[in-house]
Amino acid sequence: MAELMSGGYSIYSDIVIDNNVLKELCKKEQILTHFETKVSTMSHYPYATFLAKERHLTSLKTKDVLIMRAVKDNKKFEFVSKLYKWGKFLVSKEAVNVLGIKNQEIIKFEIIKENKDMGTKNNCLDLSEIEGVYKIFREDNLITLYKTGGTSITLPRFIEITPDLIELCFLVHGDGSYKEKLYFVNKNPELHRFVIDKFYEVLKIPKEVWRARLLFNHDSDSSIAKEKWKYDLGLREEQFYPSISKCVLNTSESGNLRIVIDKLIAARVFRYIFEKLKNLDEKQSLFALNGLLFAEGGASIEKNGIHKITLSFSQQEKEMFESVLRTAGVFELAKVSQNSRFCIEGWENHYKLFRTFFSNEIVPFEIHSQRCRNALGGFLNHSFTKTMEKYLGVLNKGDSFTIQEIMKDLGHRNTSLRGTLRKKQYSRFVKFDESRNPFKISITQEGRDFLMLTKKIREVYNAKCRLKQS
Repeated sequence: MAELMSGGYSIYSDIVIDNNVLKELCKKEQILTHFETKVSTMSHYPYATFLAKERHLTSLKTKDVLIMRAVKDNKKFEFVSKLYKWGKFLVSKEAVNVLGIKNQEIIKFEIIKENKDMGTKNNCLDLSEIEGVYKIFREDNLITLYKTGGTSITLPRFIEITPDLIELCFLVHGDGSYKEKLYFVNKNPELHRFVIDKFYEVLKIPKEVWRARLLFNHDSDSSIAKEKWKYDLGLREEQFYPSISKCVLNTSESGNLRIVIDKLIAARVFRYIFEKLKNLDEKQSLFALNGLLFAEGGASIEKNGIHKITLSFSQQEKEMFESVLRTAGVFELAKVSQNSRFCIEGWENHYKLFRTFFSNEIVPFEIHSQRCRNALGGFLNHSFTKTMEKYLGVLNKGDSFTIQEIMKDLGHRNTSLRGTLRKKQYSRFVKFDESRNPFKISITQEGRDFLMLTKKIREVYNAKCRLKQS
């Protein structure tokens, strides 16, 4: 629990909230009322009473849920409490400990004025629509969600449906859980950084909220693996659970990591958001597919270049994954293998897949650098891609060429070139004009588009390779 300063007070909170957000709220929010009352700390749940003589001066009533701040000396502690019969309310145990409140000590309390006039935003998810939780509307379009007996959380009320949000949600769905506590498990630090960073950027959930557990089954030293994860993700020692879980399957020497937000309210928010992402359009579904590929995808290569791209699924996930592939317009490229994965095989299907992604300015596997290099490099190094680039590169220099001109530009004699370019797989990319003698060969628009595609792919691939070397 971090301390921050605002208005001459040290501010604390047991609400899941970013410190910068809390500091701004302390500056902007108005105090509805304040009062002093005794705090009883001897029971299991500390409590106090908002006395009738002060309570009747407000419009507050029984069962209202309030943002309160307990004040002692130069410290304030913000928490959420429900107003019970006769004005009784529970006081956060953390507030009692941090402020050093003694039994029957008289403490000042502030009740924060709710900002109910917040309006609406188009094309955004509204977290005030989450059912089964109390909502407190706050300044700067923020909302505090509270479940009786649980932790409260303060988030932006309106969440824009962005590519990052879609990829994040489908990544967590693929390699995590959100039925009770929200967690994500993987062996790739890049994916963990993406999850932690996007939860902060989108939902303002700070990195400090996450806890981590090392999953390990290797002959090497688990303490070294733990230190590596701490360094890679910038986590503190106290964010790690003390025990290390032994995996059923063998891990690498770095092990796997499970990161957790052990607050039930966070999983409830995630479930609401993910449920709202079921009616995506074609481009949005490509981002959803990319999120699934980050988690459950694979890109295997062989001597001749890329071999296949896969997307693994459980039986419970199959229908949803198929729906994503269909809406993204790439389902016909895939076949089901062993009833456990969708497989995209063959140069033609890989070409169509990459063309679909890059025409929408999306890089497949972008967050998973190794898979991204395998997929893109495997396509570029495929023998047919190389042959296509070689011949189309010549044809793209002018309007049309004879076979002799092409061979001269390439600097070698290929007597089978005419037969090669007449093959079916070249028919979309080159055009023959046999009304002329000697006949001429030219590049089609799809041929030019193919060269533009391979140029984009190579730029991304080279950037990924440079990043690995650095």
